[in-house]
Amino acid sequence: MINKFDQVILKEKRYGVVLVAILIVLVLIIVYMTNGTKESYLHLIYLPIILAAHLWGANKALIVAAISGVLLGFIPLDVAAGIKQNTMNWIHRTILLMIIGYLTGRLFEKVHQLNICLKDKEFVSEITGLYNTKKLFYDLNDMLNCGDIFTIISLKLINIEGIGKYVDYNLVQKLIKQLIEDIKYEFDDIYMYSSSDDELILILPDGCRYFDTISSLVNNYSTAVNIDGFQVRMPLKVGIYNYAGRYETPIEIYNKARIASEQGEANEAGIYYYDITIDKQRKEMFEIAGSLHNALVNKEFYLVYQPKINVITNEITGVEVLLRWDRGERKPVGPGVFIDVAEKIGFIKEISKYVIENAINQIKEWEKENIIVSCAINLTAHELIDRKLMEWTHNIIDSTNIDRSRIELEITERVINKESEKINKRLEYLRKLGYKISIDDFGTGYNSLMMIGTIPYDILKIDKFFIDKMEHIEDRELIRKVIDYSHVLNKKVVAEGVETEEQVNYLKEFGCDELQGYYFSKPLLPDEFVKFYKDFYKTKEQK
Repeated sequence: MINKFDQVILKEKRYGVVLVAILIVLVLIIVYMTNGTKESYLHLIYLPIILAAHLWGANKALIVAAISGVLLGFIPLDVAAGIKQNTMNWIHRTILLMIIGYLTGRLFEKVHQLNICLKDKEFVSEITGLYNTKKLFYDLNDMLNCGDIFTIISLKLINIEGIGKYVDYNLVQKLIKQLIEDIKYEFDDIYMYSSSDDELILILPDGCRYFDTISSLVNNYSTAVNIDGFQVRMPLKVGIYNYAGRYETPIEIYNKARIASEQGEANEAGIYYYDITIDKQRKEMFEIAGSLHNALVNKEFYLVYQPKINVITNEITGVEVLLRWDRGERKPVGPGVFIDVAEKIGFIKEISKYVIENAINQIKEWEKENIIVSCAINLTAHELIDRKLMEWTHNIIDSTNIDRSRIELEITERVINKESEKINKRLEYLRKLGYKISIDDFGTGYNSLMMIGTIPYDILKIDKFFIDKMEHIEDRELIRKVIDYSHVLNKKVVAEGVETEEQVNYLKEFGCDELQGYYFSKPLLPDEFVKFYKDFYKTKEQK
């Protein structure tokens, strides 16, 4: 494949013939017009010879020097006096020019060879011996210019870093070498590149039947293989993009194959095709990640509060604090999305501080209007075990003289599953400090019933997923049993996502302690909650 750089060189060589010829003619004219070869202008003949040496090397520079020397022999030594050159003089000069041309050509050849070596080194991965992404982009650009249609494949070597770090680094090179040999054996017409230590890029021509072969490779490397006495497993994640001739840049084509490989479980083998929906989601995630800091600085975040109703006493006992993001004219993003992004980029602590501080201050403000409610705040696993954050939280709460028992720290069941022992110890410690612990989204994790008796908590929140299914007797009985079992353990039960009167009646019948959902109220802004609170008790008094 001839890349753009090589095409430029070929063009230079073609134009070089004309340029060298013109230079020779010009030098001959100048020498003649300046009264012959006795003047110093004669030495201008080195210019076309050196140019020829640069363009074509020693042999052709030798020919150009010979031609130049012979042509100079026809010019008189002294044009005005009509004195011709001595024959041996111009023969010796021609031989000297040929020697200079040849040696200069050899020198340029050496320099050119050195440049090629440096260029190859620049384009080749030291670990795999394959061309790198720099060469990939050159080749992709040439393919696009030629109108080629092709398939580009990103092949991620999932476990390769761990093998090099914990087993034997030499195995890494052997595994990669074996994989490269397997690929070359299966495909005759293929371009292969190494974008990093753990990723190979393949380019296959249009019409190549590759899927069965790639599937076979994925299956083979997903099972443990024996190399030098070590049993190692190197799953392959494959991302495929079929380029069909649309206007795209090399980097866009390359990235689409890589985006495809990011689908599925992070450390599991699989074959995935590029999906524009996934691409848009990833771009949105990066846009969100880049906007979070400014959102906090520009006060785009705000809190809403959803009331919790004690159905036994018919009282508003508390609120759940929910975070919202006012993105103006930009696409709205739910908290489930931007909180997840914040966790991944390490920005969740700043957001949590905003939520905790503003929620605590709001509770204190409501006290001035004789509104005394508990406040449920959601926390992640990282926040729970972050000693500095929890100490900061204690100080904020204590500075407002709010009883810690009015603060519910909500954690999801899935969080506990990840680091149960460490989380359980922290929960027990927080309970001793006076906080209430509630388990959010109960039933959506694993081993829910098995864990319910081992987690240190005070309040169990049944997820909306189960509340929505209460029309089925099996689900109703499951909810009844969970409520009964929780009461045996002396725990309070809150049902989330209550939306119908039928659900309210069932939950009252089952003895559920508190209900929360749109049946009673949507999440409210602070002033809206004050109005809801006062209207609620005004209606209660009228009854």
